[in-house]
Amino acid sequence: MSHRSRKHKKRFACGHRGYGRYCHCCAERVARKQKRFSQRRQEREQWQALFAGDAIELSHLPKSIVKKARNVLSALQQGTHYWQMSGKRLEMMRDVIRIPVTRRYRLLCQDDGDQIVPIKVISHEDYNPLTRGPKRFLSRLLSRKP
Repeated sequence: MSHRSRKHKKRFACGHRGYGRYCHCCAERVARKQKRFSQRRQEREQWQALFAGDAIELSHLPKSIVKKARNVLSALQQGTHYWQMSGKRLEMMRDVIRIPVTRRYRLLCQDDGDQIVPIKVISHEDYNPLTRGPKRFLSRLLSRKP
């Protein structure tokens, strides 16, 4: 059985001990961290690139809401009627349709006769004053298409 030469273990700056020129334990940890960082950055860039294809602005919403809103938007584009998704017309402005995305978010759409045009996804906090407020408040929101 061969024996290791009588070299002494070094103490590296990180506190580990070893025989090499650098601490392999810390170098491996740094490499894993850099790989994880680059994967996360790539996933984030891919996610941001998906917003370019959306019909309306969704980047201000949480990820789960964005996914559900995209499902509703794709169903509308495929010809699903809004009432099949529990959508309803507003009482004061009959050409505006609200479709629930989740329990707390609504998709506002405008009926242009032959098609339904999505306007905005809003939370229930923004939606509630619309149902009680005057027409001009709602018309101001509709004219502010992002």
